[in-house]
Amino acid sequence: MEAINSLFTNLLNIGLAVAVTVAAFFLMWGAFIYMSAAGSPHQMERGKSAMVNALFGLAIALSARLIAGMIQSALGAGR
Repeated sequence: MEAINSLFTNLLNIGLAVAVTVAAFFLMWGAFIYMSAAGSPHQMERGKSAMVNALFGLAIALSARLIAGMIQSALGAGR
């Protein structure tokens, strides 16, 4: 049981690291689009949308990790 718990924890940590990396990339990409819009409302909206979506994705990944940790502790596997 301990091996499965360890594997699950490692997969969650790797998934969270990937999600944070991808969110940071899209946040920077959205900021780049926004800053290079040169006053174009369409480009500014695209940039804002990319940044907001990156933050929402990061929030979903963090909450998934939190929920998985709560489930693990409720089942007694997080000891």
